[in-house]
Amino acid sequence: MQQLSWTDDMLLRAERPATPLHIQLLLIYDPATAPGGKVTFKGILEELDARLHLADVFRRRLTELPGGLHQAYWVDDPNFDLEYHVRHIGLPQPGDWRQLCIQVARLHARQIDLRRPPWEITVIEGLNAVPGVPKGSFAMALKLHHCAVDGMASVQMIAALHDLAADSPRPAGPDRHWQPDPLPTTSDLVARTAINAAFYPLRAGRVIATSAPKVVRGLVALPGKVAGTVMSRVAGSSPPSFPPKTRFNQAASPHRVFEARFHDLADFKRIKARVPGATINDVALAYVGGALREYLAGHGELPDEPLVAACPISMRDAADHSGRGNMVFGRLQTLGTHIADPLERLTTIAEETASSRTESEHSTRSQVLDLIGTMPTSLLAITAKAASVLPFSGPTVANTTVTNVPGPPDPIFFRGARLVRATGLGPLVGGLNLIHVIASYNGTLSIGATADRDALPDPARYAECMDKAFQELLAAAG
Repeated sequence: MQQLSWTDDMLLRAERPATPLHIQLLLIYDPATAPGGKVTFKGILEELDARLHLADVFRRRLTELPGGLHQAYWVDDPNFDLEYHVRHIGLPQPGDWRQLCIQVARLHARQIDLRRPPWEITVIEGLNAVPGVPKGSFAMALKLHHCAVDGMASVQMIAALHDLAADSPRPAGPDRHWQPDPLPTTSDLVARTAINAAFYPLRAGRVIATSAPKVVRGLVALPGKVAGTVMSRVAGSSPPSFPPKTRFNQAASPHRVFEARFHDLADFKRIKARVPGATINDVALAYVGGALREYLAGHGELPDEPLVAACPISMRDAADHSGRGNMVFGRLQTLGTHIADPLERLTTIAEETASSRTESEHSTRSQVLDLIGTMPTSLLAITAKAASVLPFSGPTVANTTVTNVPGPPDPIFFRGARLVRATGLGPLVGGLNLIHVIASYNGTLSIGATADRDALPDPARYAECMDKAFQELLAAAG
């Protein structure tokens, strides 16, 4: 049994029917490289079954005390059924990109059954008219609840399912046949909770004694940054301000839309080189800022004040391959939507993000996470529920979410089929009805936009705005 961290537990408790908190990876494969040039659904099931032992998340589910008095535990699912988790559908012809986006958005809108291991794979066949994708390709839409895995850990899991060559031998099987551990009884869970409660004052005291002074010093040294959940932008002696409210800051409906664009990573590097100190992520932020500027201006809704993005940052150490759930902190970043010139927008963003990459700030974030984790579970639960209401009655904190998920730099294969496209969909949280997932793979950078259908009823139009924003950046780079 492994207990959820407080961050994972918050993601579990904050979920609502209209805002399921899972991530989804859309992976498109060319079966031409597979043996015989074909991959069947039966073959996909066989391949997945042979690799389940490589990632614990596949066969474990949640259990907790009645009333949720303490963080839930991961336990083996004694009734694990691979065929329940893997589904199979086909697109009506012609099987184009827009049809695929509609289907993936519908899948993303549905909650995962948390009584079972919190993941699903939907195999989608009939991709015969998707630009840049060979005819006859198929997709796998992999949904994972965010309480089980963060963006970085999902990349590690994807690596376990793939090979580096079409003819690579399958990884060795487990040493012994998998047998689930017995489910804990209620008395077992009560006993564990009692032990945790007994040691809580000692753990909390140790964390507070070591982290609190450093956090206070770190926060004092972070002018213009976020303290708690409220943004304070400091410009000289000007008072704190909040970003403007947009159509993306309303209550969410249960329906989703999705769009994505794919670009050569080399083009992003060329744009980056025009602004000293800029990063690929800075270029992506300038791209998103340009797309939002174009879209909102077209609807007569562009605010004079710059829009702001919430940017989750993984605190996982580069050497940590444990997949121990979420280790994420957030920062707020202006998107320069008030700046028409794309390179000027990129320069402004790069200057602002430079300070957030310092080692001292990384340390402060880690200590803040430790401190919040000392709060009792019941209080965290109240906080999670309140957070789903406050954004609609209080000030706007951010207008969109932008998250970066680096993928493999070289081609990878599933059952011999080459992965040709990879992009992602993210969860919507209270008051943030648009999320951009930046994903890299094999020299290609994808920018996927997931939104509430009421907030973005015309996703194809937003895709045009994304294209225009990119072309403007590329033209400015010369």
